[in-house]
Amino acid sequence: MLDTMKKEISKDIKEANESGKIGTQEVEIIVEHAVAKTEQSAKAGKEAIDIQTMAKEALITAIQELKSAESATKAYIEAAVNGTVRGISKSSKEAIGDIDMELLKTKYRLEEQKDRLSSQLKDALNGAKEAASAFSAETKAKIEEAVTDAKLKSVEILGLMKETIKHSVKTVIDEGKDVEEKVARITRAATENALSEGRLSAQKVKDVSEAAILAAVEAAQETGKEVKETTRGALEGTKKGLTTTIGKAKEKLAEAKDKAEDLVEEDIKQTIEDFKAIDHDFIEALNNTASKVGTVARKVLNESINEMRGSSSRIRKSAEEAANTAIEYLKRKGPSAKDKALKAAEIAKDEVKDVSEKMVKIAKGAFSGMVEGAKKAMKDDEEQ
Repeated sequence: MLDTMKKEISKDIKEANESGKIGTQEVEIIVEHAVAKTEQSAKAGKEAIDIQTMAKEALITAIQELKSAESATKAYIEAAVNGTVRGISKSSKEAIGDIDMELLKTKYRLEEQKDRLSSQLKDALNGAKEAASAFSAETKAKIEEAVTDAKLKSVEILGLMKETIKHSVKTVIDEGKDVEEKVARITRAATENALSEGRLSAQKVKDVSEAAILAAVEAAQETGKEVKETTRGALEGTKKGLTTTIGKAKEKLAEAKDKAEDLVEEDIKQTIEDFKAIDHDFIEALNNTASKVGTVARKVLNESINEMRGSSSRIRKSAEEAANTAIEYLKRKGPSAKDKALKAAEIAKDEVKDVSEKMVKIAKGAFSGMVEGAKKAMKDDEEQ
């Protein structure tokens, strides 16, 4: 199989040179096509093929022909190397492309189901609210309170959560008493309830925070009153809701560590990454919100952003403590995430050094005008 690949590379480069059409692009395409075809044929026939050997043979063959054509310049050698790499990775990239397309289709199906769920939950909650009218004032109030709580817990339907927050904030503004404190309680409850569903992630924090704060600010802007107080209250409530949620996640991890529960290691690693990103994503949520509101609210939000960037925020501190708890859990299971990351980085560093040394040898061999130079470079690499 490798002999067929080498013959194809040699033949095509030779023909391109004789026809006067040889160029770096042509060389790259020739090598890529031959290597990809060989790799795909091996895969289709379920034959084992050593990628390193295939790359070496393809490159030696290409450089030999380039030297015969007196075209073994740096640019042509780079083209041969690029063609080899692209050819080997072609089938994998195509497979990744197919998977991406499937994921995209799945995403659209998921969004459709989310929309359907949102509509169904909204109808169900509206129906429950209508049922309240069949009872006494006291029972009606309890039913409506329960419906409001159910809405706040529905992280899947942020739009409905926003509607609920806006309605509650407008009621508080109309009352005109302790607006900032009451808005803080509303947004804190909404944030905690929304984030309590499923795994806590940085993206969820960003989405929920932005939805909660924006809903409160929009309510104040629509009434034309108490915008500054509402924005401050929404910020404070969302921050408290977030730090409380992070604290609960930390407690669960600490319990799992103490009880030696067997949690999925990849989930813990992802959780650590999310904890590290929460502060950044919360600030991004504030930035996004600031771009959608009026001058008064924007000033309050920007002041909060600058304060969080300039000092250690409550959110950052809570997230760091939770991340450390998760890391401690991994340490008890085995190598820590940090150790593994350092090990992976060291391996990558060695591979880069290895590839760099190999290419210097190949280039020196090619520029020396001796075919044996390239062969010797490869032989030296194999013996190391």
